Amino acid sequence: MRILILAHHAEGLYLPRRELMMQLKDAGHEVIASIPTGKCYDKVAEIVDIVIPSPVKRRGMNPVEDIRLLHFYYKLLKKLKPDCILSYAIKPNLYGGMAAKVCHIPYIMNITGLGTAFNKDNLLCKLVSTMYKCVAGYEQCIFFQNIGNLRILESNGIHWKNPVLIPGSGVNLQLHSYEKYPAETEGIRFLFVSRILREKGIYELAEAAHNIKKEYPNVEFHVLGKCEAGYEAVMNKWHKEGIFIYHGHQTDVHGFLKNSHALIHPSYYPEGMSNVCLEAAATGRPVLTTNDIYGCKETFDNHITGIGFPSRDTQALENAIREFLSLSPIERDKMGKMGRRKMEKEFDRQIVINAYFKELAKIK
Repeated sequence: MRILILAHHAEGLYLPRRELMMQLKDAGHEVIASIPTGKCYDKVAEIVDIVIPSPVKRRGMNPVEDIRLLHFYYKLLKKLKPDCILSYAIKPNLYGGMAAKVCHIPYIMNITGLGTAFNKDNLLCKLVSTMYKCVAGYEQCIFFQNIGNLRILESNGIHWKNPVLIPGSGVNLQLHSYEKYPAETEGIRFLFVSRILREKGIYELAEAAHNIKKEYPNVEFHVLGKCEAGYEAVMNKWHKEGIFIYHGHQTDVHGFLKNSHALIHPSYYPEGMSNVCLEAAATGRPVLTTNDIYGCKETFDNHITGIGFPSRDTQALENAIREFLSLSPIERDKMGKMGRRKMEKEFDRQIVINAYFKELAKIK
């Protein structure tokens, strides 16, 4: 088959889906990717047969740019005549799905998260809902990474022909191998890994960390991630005050996970499935995350592989950290080991890849 992949971000395609692209190639399929240029673009090009730059922009809605993107996808489909399209994220899903529908090409969509469009019942929500209705019901398959996203879309009157629930993007259990739990002689290291923005819970974490460090001077809070616009100043302030140890954007996340004692992910962003929670658990690290946010709450078992707390609640986050610190080193180590078992059983990336091959086999 000739398979065309549409995505909005080269790194976002490469990191969680390189194994899928490799296995598609190994199975004899011709694989073409259309993604914006940028980091990991060349790495994608090393895997697939052809990579084509696309004009998709990750954020914002501009009618002129979006019409151009729809036209770009339509021309691309007419030229390449793929047997199937795999799409990821909202704009490739919507505009790629519209073009595929017009061209009568089977398409498999992956809802990697709903973003902020469905946070409020406003004009943007109604617009995006109308656009989803244009592609829903004609898809070969639509993958949902959590049941909450499916329910939200259905509550907005969007109904699918073939919705399938998958465990996020899964986690590569070899790349994120189990690591021996680190000694605590030099203190306890918590790790936060995410884009730096309010919805990821960074302000709640800063306040909780400030209070915890006054009582536990041997505790460190390490932060990894690129600052979104406007957050550089406050991150530098927290770093100078000693609340966080800020490392900026890092490519070797596994190395930081290996040296940490737990991951903290206080996100209330509308996730698909939190990759960093999966990666931390696969490494054998307990996960402290929100227990009321789809895409986070599925990644841990409370008091078994991690500790949950309500989103946007600084006191609850602080209590969760204190609860973790009250555990013995043996209990913390056991929590990490149970997290690894959960990943092996429920979130192995091969489960996701097998789901794709099952759907592709149905295409005639």
